Amino acid sequence: MKKVLLGLLMAMSVSFAASQTTVMQQDMFANMGPDDKAVVVAVHYGSTDADVRKDAIEKFNARLRKEFPDCGFRQAWTSRSIVRQLDAQGEVILTPVQLLNELSVLGYTHVLIQSSEMTDGVELQHLRNEVQAAKRKFKQVRLGAPLLHNVKDYEMMILATAAAYGEEKMGNVLVCYASKGSLDTSYTMLDYILRDKGMDNWYVTTIGGYPDLENLKRELKQRKDKKINLIPCVFLAGEHIKADVVEKMKDELEDAKFKVKVTMHSLGESDEILDRYMEHAKFARQYRALTPSEIKLVESTY
Repeated sequence: MKKVLLGLLMAMSVSFAASQTTVMQQDMFANMGPDDKAVVVAVHYGSTDADVRKDAIEKFNARLRKEFPDCGFRQAWTSRSIVRQLDAQGEVILTPVQLLNELSVLGYTHVLIQSSEMTDGVELQHLRNEVQAAKRKFKQVRLGAPLLHNVKDYEMMILATAAAYGEEKMGNVLVCYASKGSLDTSYTMLDYILRDKGMDNWYVTTIGGYPDLENLKRELKQRKDKKINLIPCVFLAGEHIKADVVEKMKDELEDAKFKVKVTMHSLGESDEILDRYMEHAKFARQYRALTPSEIKLVESTY
């Protein structure tokens, strides 16, 4: 059995030693039988704001339907509190666990999931655990990467945001929501890439993480930027953004004698951002992630 697995991995993981890949090419829909059923699932944090849902969530969902026209389509939301609020209003939206259970009962065999999470933080880690627990119910289940997964993702997001919302004569601040957990390094990487690209009038701050507002104030004073453009760096810019950015952060910076503009938007409104999410979904369809044991097995041959 070990020899068979090794042969398969060697054949499908081309140039492993050169690329240090952790995936192998394997289209999850390629060998579907006549009785198999495929579905693509969009997973969002969720929002009670109807305008935000229309501008970001529904646009994301429509793109997934377009990219996978031969699959069924469903969505799930990870925020239990928002799901409960909508349920009380008569609108039923399932959580990922509830949806996966339902899909199994309905006879779906192949499930491709794409989340609108920005980073590989606690929300996505929790979703990954739920997907792993449900795998035995299906023939194939795969989960696409978050928006910011590799360096090219960061570069794309920076360029798209700068082109759409940047101000040349102001300090542009990307306001991010920090993930709770050990993977709270995504936005320090974002800050580093901005510096590497020579975008000296661009900054990163987080709500609830690092770098925080005090770090931002010190950096702004050092560079003598007095006029600030706050740009929410989030998939959904709902009521929480208005409270945390428009009210709290803007007021605090103005109290510190900065002139502040807030550019309200959701990254989910951007076609370029949605393109990247779709690329992650298509990649997840075409490539299966290797397990740690499989990676070590292939490494041992070089």
